[in-house]
Amino acid sequence: MTIDSVEIFIILGTALAISLIAFIIIVVILYRRSQLEFQLERQAMHQALLQTEVEIREQTLKNISRDLHDNLGQIASLIKINLNLLSKNLDEKDQQHIDESKDLLKHLIGDIRALSSSLSNETLAKQGLVKMIESDLDRVRRSGALKIIFDNRYENQNLPANSAIFLYRMFQELLNNTLKHAQADTFTIMLEGEGPQIRLVAKDNGVGIPPEKLKDPEGGLSGNGLINLKERCEMIGATYDFQSASNQGTRVSIQLKKQI
Repeated sequence: MTIDSVEIFIILGTALAISLIAFIIIVVILYRRSQLEFQLERQAMHQALLQTEVEIREQTLKNISRDLHDNLGQIASLIKINLNLLSKNLDEKDQQHIDESKDLLKHLIGDIRALSSSLSNETLAKQGLVKMIESDLDRVRRSGALKIIFDNRYENQNLPANSAIFLYRMFQELLNNTLKHAQADTFTIMLEGEGPQIRLVAKDNGVGIPPEKLKDPEGGLSGNGLINLKERCEMIGATYDFQSASNQGTRVSIQLKKQI
C-alpha cells in the first residue's frame, strides 16, 4: 500500500467517524427534543385537566352559594316572620323562649349569608382577599372554636382575580383542616407582600401530622386537602412549604411571585 493510499484511507476513515458521530449527535438531539415535546404536551394536558376541574369546583360552589342565599336564607327569614307573629299575646316565659329563638335565628341568617358570600367568586371580586379572609376568621372567632390571630402585612391589593380566588380557597382548606383535624386551640394566619407578589402563612398548635403519613408510596403529599393545596399551587405558579410533626402543630407557607 502506497503512502497516498494510506492517506486516502485515513481521510475516509476520519470522515466516516465524523459522520457517525454527527449522526449519533443528531439522533440524540432529536430524541431529547421529542422527549421535551412529549413532556410539554403532558404538562399542558395536566394543566388543562386541572383548570377544568377547578372550573367545575368553582361553578359548584357558585351554585351552592346561590341555593344557600335563595332557599335557606328565605326559609329562615319566613321563620323569623312567623316567630314575630307568634310573639303577640304570650306570657313572659313563652315570650322569653320566642326572643331566644329569634336571636338564634338572626345568627343563623347571618351565618348563611356569610357562608354564601364565602362560596361566591363575585363576592370575593368585590370585597378582595383580605376582607374575605377577615370575614371567615370573624365567624370562627364568634363560634369560640379557635383563638384567631391575623397578622396582615399585605399592601397594594392588586391581585389578579384568579390568584385571589386560588389563595382564598387554599386559606379555606387550611382553616377547615385545622377545625376538623388539628385539635388546636390557636390558628394564626399571616399575609405579607405587595401587589401580585404575596405570601400566605398559616399555622396551628395542634397535634400535627407524623412524617410517615405525609407521603404516599409515590412520594407525593397524601390526603385530599394536601393534594388540593398542591394542585392549586401548580395552577397559579406558587410554591409552598409544608411543615408538620406529631404534637408540634402544622405550618404551611404559600408564596406567589408571578401572575397568571
